[in-house]
Amino acid sequence: MKKILILSDTHGNIKAIEKLRKEMENADYIFHLGDHFYDMDSFVKDFDKKIYSVRGNCDGGGEEYVFDIDGYKMMLVHGDYYHVKMSLYRLSLRARELGVYAVFYGHTHVAKIVEDEGILLINPGCMTRFSKKTYCVATLDNGVLKAEIKELEKNESI
Repeated sequence: MKKILILSDTHGNIKAIEKLRKEMENADYIFHLGDHFYDMDSFVKDFDKKIYSVRGNCDGGGEEYVFDIDGYKMMLVHGDYYHVKMSLYRLSLRARELGVYAVFYGHTHVAKIVEDEGILLINPGCMTRFSKKTYCVATLDNGVLKAEIKELEKNESI
């Protein structure tokens, strides 16, 4: 079984990411879906080989990353180029075109897990200073991906 930690839209909130250090230690993969993807630079020393990031619209944007874990094909993307704030239709079409089983995306700041005709579309939400701080933990076991949205404990200092 592989464990995946997914973050997006951290917007410089390193303190919130630091609260996930235990989750990072336990993860096999750490995905950052953009908008201050370089926030992960603070964690490269400890987790370099686990971290996979794409740029968001605040980072110069436009990246998508497709890869395979144990035969399960997935895509990382920020989502702005697919207009995910309006609809997941274009993102879903792209997923079908690439033959991926799951898409991890950000941009909307709203955590969501949607299944669309066999494709999982997962947004971990955001970690900005002025919002509910959410992230996603997923497990991949024998070709089955399960994902859960989690929220950091409320704390005024983050």
